[in-house]
Amino acid sequence: MRFAFTEEQDMLRDMVRSALESEASLPKVRRWAEAQDSAEFDRFVASQGWAGLGWPEALGGQGGGLLEQAVLFEELGRSAAPSGVLLAANAMALSLLLPLASSPDARPGVAALGAGSETAAVLAPAGQALDHRAMSAGVRCVDGLLSGQVPWVLAAAQVAHWLVPVREGDGVSLWRLPRDAAGVQLQPRSLIDRTRALADVQLSQVRGQCLGRLDAAQLEHAQARVAVLLAAESLGLARRMLAMTVEYVGQRVQFGVPVGSFQAVKHCAADMLVDTEAVHSGVYFAAWALQEGEADGLMHAWIAKATATEAAVRCADRALQLHGAIGYTWEHDLQLFYKRAKLNLELGGPPRHYRERIAAALALA
Repeated sequence: MRFAFTEEQDMLRDMVRSALESEASLPKVRRWAEAQDSAEFDRFVASQGWAGLGWPEALGGQGGGLLEQAVLFEELGRSAAPSGVLLAANAMALSLLLPLASSPDARPGVAALGAGSETAAVLAPAGQALDHRAMSAGVRCVDGLLSGQVPWVLAAAQVAHWLVPVREGDGVSLWRLPRDAAGVQLQPRSLIDRTRALADVQLSQVRGQCLGRLDAAQLEHAQARVAVLLAAESLGLARRMLAMTVEYVGQRVQFGVPVGSFQAVKHCAADMLVDTEAVHSGVYFAAWALQEGEADGLMHAWIAKATATEAAVRCADRALQLHGAIGYTWEHDLQLFYKRAKLNLELGGPPRHYRERIAAALALA
Protein backbone atom coordinates (compact mmCIF):
# COMPACT_ATOMS: atom_id res chain seq x y z
CA MET A 1 0.00 0.00 0.00
CA ARG A 2 1.33 3.42 -0.97
CA PHE A 3 1.75 6.18 1.60
CA ALA A 4 -1.11 8.70 1.32
CA PHE A 5 -0.09 12.34 1.02
CA THR A 6 -2.22 15.32 1.96
CA GLU A 7 -3.34 17.80 -0.68
CA GLU A 8 -0.86 20.33 0.71
CA GLN A 9 2.03 17.87 0.42
CA ASP A 10 1.08 17.06 -3.18
CA MET A 11 0.99 20.79 -3.92
CA LEU A 12 4.43 21.18 -2.33
CA ARG A 13 5.79 18.40 -4.55
CA ASP A 14 4.40 20.03 -7.69
CA MET A 15 5.76 23.43 -6.69
CA VAL A 16 9.25 22.11 -5.90
CA ARG A 17 9.39 20.03 -9.07
CA SER A 18 8.30 22.96 -11.23
CA ALA A 19 10.87 25.27 -9.62
CA LEU A 20 13.68 22.75 -10.04
CA GLU A 21 12.80 22.05 -13.67
CA SER A 22 12.94 25.79 -14.34
CA GLU A 23 15.93 26.86 -12.26
CA ALA A 24 17.96 23.67 -11.81
CA SER A 25 17.65 21.89 -15.14
CA LEU A 26 20.14 19.15 -15.96
CA PRO A 27 22.25 21.43 -18.20
CA LYS A 28 22.59 23.83 -15.26
CA VAL A 29 23.39 20.98 -12.86
CA ARG A 30 26.07 19.77 -15.25
CA ARG A 31 27.54 23.27 -15.47
CA TRP A 32 27.61 23.65 -11.68
CA ALA A 33 29.14 20.20 -11.31
CA GLU A 34 31.87 20.80 -13.86
CA ALA A 35 32.73 24.14 -12.22
CA GLN A 36 32.31 22.58 -8.75
CA ASP A 37 30.46 25.72 -7.73
CA SER A 38 26.88 25.49 -6.46
CA ALA A 39 26.61 29.09 -5.22
CA GLU A 40 23.96 29.94 -7.81
CA PHE A 41 21.81 27.02 -6.72
CA ASP A 42 22.33 27.84 -3.03
CA ARG A 43 21.07 31.39 -3.63
CA PHE A 44 18.03 29.96 -5.42
CA VAL A 45 17.32 27.65 -2.46
CA ALA A 46 17.52 30.61 -0.07
CA SER A 47 15.13 32.63 -2.25
CA GLN A 48 12.60 29.78 -2.16
CA GLY A 49 12.71 29.46 1.62
CA TRP A 50 13.56 25.76 1.41
CA ALA A 51 16.26 26.03 4.07
CA GLY A 52 13.54 26.47 6.71
CA LEU A 53 11.09 23.89 5.37
CA GLY A 54 10.06 21.45 8.07
CA TRP A 55 11.01 23.73 10.97
CA PRO A 56 8.65 25.76 13.22
CA GLU A 57 7.80 29.28 12.11
CA ALA A 58 8.44 30.44 15.67
CA LEU A 59 12.08 29.46 15.17
CA GLY A 60 12.42 31.24 11.83
CA GLY A 61 11.41 28.30 9.65
CA GLN A 62 8.71 27.79 7.04
CA GLY A 63 6.60 25.33 9.03
CA GLY A 64 5.72 21.77 8.12
CA GLY A 65 7.57 18.73 9.36
CA LEU A 66 9.85 15.90 8.36
CA LEU A 67 7.31 14.66 5.79
CA GLU A 68 7.55 17.97 3.94
CA GLN A 69 11.34 17.83 4.12
CA ALA A 70 11.26 14.30 2.69
CA VAL A 71 9.11 15.48 -0.23
CA LEU A 72 11.64 18.26 -0.89
CA PHE A 73 14.62 15.90 -0.79
CA GLU A 74 12.96 13.32 -3.03
CA GLU A 75 12.51 16.05 -5.65
CA LEU A 76 16.11 17.20 -5.15
CA GLY A 77 17.19 13.64 -5.91
CA ARG A 78 14.95 13.48 -8.95
CA SER A 79 16.73 16.55 -10.36
CA ALA A 80 20.26 15.58 -9.18
CA ALA A 81 20.45 19.10 -7.73
CA PRO A 82 23.66 20.06 -5.88
CA SER A 83 21.99 19.74 -2.48
CA GLY A 84 25.11 19.45 -0.32
CA VAL A 85 24.72 22.80 1.47
CA LEU A 86 21.00 22.25 2.02
CA LEU A 87 21.68 18.77 3.40
CA ALA A 88 24.43 20.11 5.67
CA ALA A 89 22.35 23.04 6.95
CA ASN A 90 18.68 22.04 6.74
CA ALA A 91 19.17 18.41 7.70
CA MET A 92 22.32 18.01 9.76
CA ALA A 93 22.95 21.39 11.44
CA LEU A 94 19.34 22.22 12.26
CA SER A 95 18.71 18.69 13.52
CA LEU A 96 21.45 19.21 16.09
CA LEU A 97 20.43 22.78 16.94
CA LEU A 98 16.72 22.18 17.40
CA PRO A 99 17.01 20.57 20.87
CA LEU A 100 19.00 23.66 21.93
CA ALA A 101 16.56 26.17 20.42
CA SER A 102 15.50 27.49 23.82
CA SER A 103 19.09 28.37 24.69
CA PRO A 104 19.91 32.10 24.26
CA ASP A 105 23.23 31.11 22.68
CA ALA A 106 21.73 28.75 20.10
CA ARG A 107 18.42 30.45 19.23
CA PRO A 108 19.88 33.14 16.89
CA GLY A 109 21.68 30.46 14.88
CA VAL A 110 18.52 28.36 14.59
CA ALA A 111 16.56 31.38 13.34
CA ALA A 112 19.26 32.38 10.84
CA LEU A 113 19.53 28.85 9.44
CA GLY A 114 15.76 28.49 9.24
CA ALA A 115 15.43 31.78 7.40
CA GLY A 116 18.22 30.86 4.99
CA SER A 117 20.23 33.95 5.86
CA GLU A 118 23.07 31.82 7.20
CA THR A 119 24.54 28.43 6.33
CA ALA A 120 26.32 25.99 8.60
CA ALA A 121 27.79 22.51 8.43
CA VAL A 122 28.52 19.95 11.11
CA LEU A 123 32.22 19.26 11.54
CA ALA A 124 31.89 15.47 11.42
CA PRO A 125 33.01 12.80 8.92
CA ALA A 126 30.37 12.56 6.19
CA GLY A 127 30.65 8.79 6.00
CA GLN A 128 29.78 8.21 9.66
CA ALA A 129 26.62 8.53 11.70
CA LEU A 130 25.99 11.45 14.04
CA ASP A 131 26.74 9.61 17.27
CA HIS A 132 28.94 10.80 20.11
CA ARG A 133 31.69 8.27 19.40
CA ALA A 134 32.19 8.82 15.68
CA MET A 135 31.40 12.49 15.17
CA SER A 136 33.58 13.93 17.91
CA ALA A 137 36.63 11.70 17.84
CA GLY A 138 38.88 14.19 16.09
CA VAL A 139 38.36 17.41 18.11
CA ARG A 140 39.25 18.36 21.66
CA CYS A 141 38.51 21.55 23.60
CA VAL A 142 40.80 23.18 26.16
CA ASP A 143 39.71 26.48 27.74
CA GLY A 144 37.33 27.21 24.87
CA LEU A 145 39.99 26.57 22.19
CA LEU A 146 39.25 23.82 19.66
CA SER A 147 41.99 21.67 18.11
CA GLY A 148 42.02 18.56 15.97
CA GLN A 149 41.44 17.20 12.49
CA VAL A 150 38.16 16.06 10.95
CA PRO A 151 38.18 14.34 7.51
CA TRP A 152 35.49 14.28 4.86
CA VAL A 153 33.29 17.15 6.07
CA LEU A 154 30.27 17.79 3.83
CA ALA A 155 30.05 21.34 2.39
CA ALA A 156 32.84 22.50 4.71
CA ALA A 157 34.10 25.16 2.29
CA GLN A 158 30.64 26.28 1.16
CA VAL A 159 29.11 27.47 4.43
CA ALA A 160 29.65 30.47 6.69
CA HIS A 161 29.84 28.67 10.04
CA TRP A 162 30.61 25.26 11.48
CA LEU A 163 29.03 23.37 14.35
CA VAL A 164 31.75 21.42 16.10
CA PRO A 165 30.77 18.51 18.38
CA VAL A 166 33.17 17.74 21.22
CA ARG A 167 32.65 14.53 23.14
CA GLU A 168 31.44 14.78 26.73
CA GLY A 169 30.65 11.42 28.32
CA ASP A 170 27.81 9.80 26.38
CA GLY A 171 26.98 13.05 24.59
CA VAL A 172 28.64 16.06 23.00
CA SER A 173 28.96 19.76 23.63
CA LEU A 174 28.21 21.74 20.48
CA TRP A 175 30.47 24.64 19.54
CA ARG A 176 29.98 27.28 16.86
CA LEU A 177 32.79 28.95 14.96
CA PRO A 178 33.12 30.91 11.69
CA ARG A 179 34.68 29.07 8.79
CA ASP A 180 37.26 31.83 8.26
CA ALA A 181 38.42 31.92 11.89
CA ALA A 182 42.14 32.10 12.65
CA GLY A 183 43.70 28.69 13.06
CA VAL A 184 41.52 26.94 10.45
CA GLN A 185 42.94 25.00 7.50
CA LEU A 186 40.90 23.37 4.71
CA GLN A 187 41.97 20.66 2.29
CA PRO A 188 39.36 19.96 -0.43
CA ARG A 189 38.70 16.34 -1.36
CA SER A 190 37.87 15.08 -4.83
CA LEU A 191 34.68 13.08 -5.36
CA ILE A 192 33.22 11.21 -8.30
CA ASP A 193 30.00 13.12 -7.58
CA ARG A 194 31.01 16.67 -8.44
CA THR A 195 27.66 18.07 -7.36
CA ARG A 196 28.83 17.66 -3.76
CA ALA A 197 31.97 18.88 -2.00
CA LEU A 198 33.90 17.45 0.94
CA ALA A 199 36.99 18.75 2.69
CA ASP A 200 39.35 17.83 5.50
CA VAL A 201 39.36 20.42 8.28
CA GLN A 202 42.28 21.16 10.61
CA LEU A 203 41.68 23.23 13.75
CA SER A 204 44.54 24.68 15.75
CA GLN A 205 43.42 26.40 18.96
CA VAL A 206 40.39 28.04 17.38
CA ARG A 207 38.15 30.07 19.68
CA GLY A 208 34.58 28.78 19.62
CA GLN A 209 31.21 29.58 21.21
CA CYS A 210 29.56 26.79 23.20
CA LEU A 211 25.87 26.45 22.32
CA GLY A 212 24.96 23.68 24.73
CA ARG A 213 25.09 19.94 25.26
CA LEU A 214 23.34 17.09 23.42
CA ASP A 215 22.89 13.67 24.97
CA ALA A 216 23.08 10.35 23.13
CA ALA A 217 19.31 10.16 22.58
CA GLN A 218 19.18 13.63 21.01
CA LEU A 219 22.08 12.74 18.72
CA GLU A 220 20.37 9.50 17.73
CA HIS A 221 17.18 11.36 16.82
CA ALA A 222 19.12 13.94 14.78
CA GLN A 223 20.89 11.14 12.90
CA ALA A 224 17.55 9.46 12.20
CA ARG A 225 16.25 12.64 10.57
CA VAL A 226 19.33 12.84 8.35
CA ALA A 227 18.97 9.14 7.48
CA VAL A 228 15.36 9.64 6.35
CA LEU A 229 16.25 12.61 4.15
CA LEU A 230 19.11 10.72 2.49
CA ALA A 231 16.69 7.85 1.92
CA ALA A 232 14.15 10.23 0.37
CA GLU A 233 16.76 11.72 -1.95
CA SER A 234 17.84 8.23 -2.97
CA LEU A 235 14.23 7.38 -3.76
CA GLY A 236 14.08 10.41 -6.06
CA LEU A 237 17.28 9.30 -7.78
CA ALA A 238 15.88 5.80 -8.35
CA ARG A 239 12.62 7.14 -9.79
CA ARG A 240 14.41 9.43 -12.23
CA MET A 241 16.82 6.71 -13.39
CA LEU A 242 13.87 4.38 -13.98
CA ALA A 243 12.08 7.04 -16.04
CA MET A 244 15.22 7.76 -18.07
CA THR A 245 15.75 4.06 -18.69
CA VAL A 246 12.18 3.35 -19.80
CA GLU A 247 12.34 6.29 -22.20
CA TYR A 248 15.68 5.14 -23.62
CA VAL A 249 14.79 1.47 -24.18
CA GLY A 250 11.59 2.58 -25.89
CA GLN A 251 13.62 4.60 -28.41
CA ARG A 252 16.72 2.45 -28.92
CA VAL A 253 16.20 0.07 -31.85
CA GLN A 254 18.03 -3.24 -32.30
CA PHE A 255 17.19 -5.90 -34.90
CA GLY A 256 14.46 -3.61 -36.17
CA VAL A 257 12.53 -3.35 -32.89
CA PRO A 258 12.85 -1.25 -29.69
CA VAL A 259 15.12 -3.00 -27.19
CA GLY A 260 12.41 -2.42 -24.61
CA SER A 261 10.40 -5.17 -26.29
CA PHE A 262 12.97 -7.81 -25.27
CA GLN A 263 11.90 -9.88 -22.29
CA ALA A 264 15.24 -9.59 -20.49
CA VAL A 265 15.07 -5.79 -20.71
CA LYS A 266 11.48 -5.80 -19.45
CA HIS A 267 12.46 -7.94 -16.47
CA CYS A 268 15.38 -5.68 -15.58
CA ALA A 269 13.21 -2.56 -15.77
CA ALA A 270 10.53 -4.31 -13.72
CA ASP A 271 13.11 -5.01 -11.01
CA MET A 272 13.88 -1.27 -10.91
CA LEU A 273 10.17 -0.51 -10.49
CA VAL A 274 9.83 -3.06 -7.70
CA ASP A 275 12.79 -1.48 -5.89
CA THR A 276 11.37 2.04 -6.06
CA GLU A 277 7.86 1.02 -5.02
CA ALA A 278 9.17 -1.17 -2.21
CA VAL A 279 11.04 1.68 -0.53
CA HIS A 280 8.49 4.46 -1.21
CA SER A 281 6.14 3.74 1.68
CA GLY A 282 9.01 2.79 3.97
CA VAL A 283 10.69 6.16 3.51
CA TYR A 284 7.55 8.19 4.11
CA PHE A 285 6.32 6.02 6.96
CA ALA A 286 9.69 6.55 8.66
CA ALA A 287 9.36 10.31 8.15
CA TRP A 288 5.84 10.24 9.62
CA ALA A 289 6.87 8.04 12.56
CA LEU A 290 9.75 10.30 13.54
CA GLN A 291 7.67 13.43 13.04
CA GLU A 292 4.90 12.12 15.28
CA GLY A 293 7.22 10.71 17.92
CA GLU A 294 6.23 7.07 17.40
CA ALA A 295 8.06 4.58 19.58
CA ASP A 296 9.49 2.70 16.58
CA GLY A 297 10.39 5.83 14.61
CA LEU A 298 14.14 5.31 14.97
CA MET A 299 13.89 1.73 13.76
CA HIS A 300 11.98 2.75 10.65
CA ALA A 301 14.52 5.47 9.91
CA TRP A 302 17.36 2.96 10.04
CA ILE A 303 15.47 0.57 7.78
CA ALA A 304 14.66 3.37 5.30
CA LYS A 305 18.29 4.51 5.03
CA ALA A 306 19.64 1.01 4.47
CA THR A 307 17.00 -0.14 1.99
CA ALA A 308 16.50 3.07 -0.01
CA THR A 309 20.18 3.76 -0.61
CA GLU A 310 20.81 0.16 -1.64
CA ALA A 311 17.77 0.20 -3.93
CA ALA A 312 19.04 3.37 -5.60
CA VAL A 313 22.42 1.74 -6.23
CA ARG A 314 20.75 -1.33 -7.76
CA CYS A 315 18.66 0.94 -9.98
CA ALA A 316 21.80 2.83 -10.97
CA ASP A 317 23.58 -0.37 -11.98
CA ARG A 318 20.58 -1.62 -13.97
CA ALA A 319 20.07 1.75 -15.63
CA LEU A 320 23.71 1.76 -16.69
CA GLN A 321 23.36 -1.76 -18.11
CA LEU A 322 20.16 -0.97 -20.04
CA HIS A 323 21.56 2.26 -21.47
CA GLY A 324 24.42 0.29 -22.98
CA ALA A 325 27.59 2.04 -24.06
CA ILE A 326 26.09 5.54 -24.04
CA GLY A 327 25.34 5.21 -20.33
CA TYR A 328 29.06 5.03 -19.58
CA THR A 329 29.83 8.36 -21.24
CA TRP A 330 30.42 11.72 -19.55
CA GLU A 331 28.05 13.32 -22.04
CA HIS A 332 25.00 11.37 -20.85
CA ASP A 333 23.09 12.73 -17.84
CA LEU A 334 22.77 9.28 -16.26
CA GLN A 335 26.21 9.73 -14.73
CA LEU A 336 24.90 12.52 -12.46
CA PHE A 337 22.33 10.22 -10.86
CA TYR A 338 24.59 7.16 -10.84
CA LYS A 339 27.34 8.94 -8.91
CA ARG A 340 24.94 10.50 -6.41
CA ALA A 341 23.37 7.11 -5.69
CA LYS A 342 26.79 5.61 -5.00
CA LEU A 343 27.70 8.50 -2.67
CA ASN A 344 24.41 8.44 -0.75
CA LEU A 345 25.01 4.79 0.08
CA GLU A 346 27.93 5.87 2.28
CA LEU A 347 26.82 9.31 3.50
CA GLY A 348 25.66 9.26 7.09
CA GLY A 349 26.96 5.72 7.49
CA PRO A 350 26.71 2.67 5.20
CA PRO A 351 23.78 0.21 5.30
CA ARG A 352 25.83 -2.18 7.45
CA HIS A 353 25.87 0.39 10.24
CA TYR A 354 22.08 0.67 10.28
CA ARG A 355 21.54 -3.07 10.13
CA GLU A 356 23.79 -3.45 13.16
CA ARG A 357 21.60 -0.92 14.98
CA ILE A 358 18.47 -2.82 13.98
CA ALA A 359 19.98 -6.12 15.13
CA ALA A 360 20.99 -4.59 18.46
CA ALA A 361 17.55 -3.03 19.00
CA LEU A 362 15.86 -6.38 18.29
CA ALA A 363 18.34 -8.24 20.51
CA LEU A 364 19.56 -10.19 17.48
CA ALA A 365 23.20 -9.38 18.17
